[in-house]
Amino acid sequence: MTISPTTKETRRLRVALIGAGLMAKSHTLAYGALPTLFPTLAAAPELSVLADADDARAEAGARALGFSRWTSSWREAVSDPEVDVVDIVTPNWLHYEVAMEAIAAGKHVYCEKPLATTAKEARTMWEAAREAGVTTAVGYSYLGNPGVQLIKRLIDEGTLGELWSVKGHFVVDANADPALPRTWHYERGKAGLGALGDIGSHVVSMVQALGGPITRVFGDLATVVPARPEASGALSYGSRAAADAPLLPVENDDVATVLGRLGNSAAVVIEASRVGNGRPFDLGIEVFGSKGSVRFSQQDSYKVELFLRGAEPAASTGTTTVTLGPGHGDYGAFWPFPGVTIGLHELKAVEVRNLFQAILDRGQAYPSFEDGWRVTEVLEAAERSSRTGIWEEVIF
Repeated sequence: MTISPTTKETRRLRVALIGAGLMAKSHTLAYGALPTLFPTLAAAPELSVLADADDARAEAGARALGFSRWTSSWREAVSDPEVDVVDIVTPNWLHYEVAMEAIAAGKHVYCEKPLATTAKEARTMWEAAREAGVTTAVGYSYLGNPGVQLIKRLIDEGTLGELWSVKGHFVVDANADPALPRTWHYERGKAGLGALGDIGSHVVSMVQALGGPITRVFGDLATVVPARPEASGALSYGSRAAADAPLLPVENDDVATVLGRLGNSAAVVIEASRVGNGRPFDLGIEVFGSKGSVRFSQQDSYKVELFLRGAEPAASTGTTTVTLGPGHGDYGAFWPFPGVTIGLHELKAVEVRNLFQAILDRGQAYPSFEDGWRVTEVLEAAERSSRTGIWEEVIF
């Protein structure tokens, strides 16, 4: 028996991961799964270096996630000539500075969402990357879901007819307990927007991917837990405050509702809440057209609910459950049979594949920094509207 080699010609892309927090694990799982899920991809990741704010966190993160080296200086990691891709999973306020230095160093950049805390910074990041000729990607992972891809195809092919309205929501209860400490997520200068920026931005990205740019908005942002106990060493979700900790003000929104219009005048409704008691993780979108409608929920990501109206005024096909399977988007990379849910970690692998393929093609991944900037413009317009009480134009 002859044993054949399994190696193939691949380009090694050396990754510097900036941050060892919540999303570091998800990104690292995606890198590890890439060769198995997409074996024909002519690129493979090399976990080169991990950077975090202090030596202990950086070393612990590198050891736990399998990175070869660690450093407490993100600038050292970004400027390392042995690095090809800078992956930013830091708190929001650091995205801009890290990305700009990475772009200046000629690195490809993969950044978690929201791209920046302001639209101005996000646009500067996109323009700098475009001029430098580097490939970029931003972490709006749900755009890669096979269900969302199917909805996009139904819209583009005209199956739903003229687009009339789009409704999307992302409701979680991770922040519903008023005793949770005031981490950086609640500070306007560090996080930017609250629920709207953190989770509502995902809905904005989906609406714009499916229906085109949102051109005007009316926003209503509310902070329902006005103060939280001071954090003592608390970095992110899952931490607790001391019982006698003083209260500090919450500086961004807990609940956001946004009305909007697409370029074709279709109506948009977006809901985002980080305090939705009883809804641990609820992301969904509905699209209504002149010929039918379609509904998708991330928690039921194995299916899409499709309604098509028949040719006769009183006729209809009824609502059909389309069970997603290997014929839909990247589903087949995960399962050879239909009906299995596709979660966030799997979608991160699709996102990394898109980035690596774009690097090989010397192009831009989807979603890119340009797409990330366009989301931030919508977010800022909604915040302006919440202050002014009037409809605001979204300027691209």
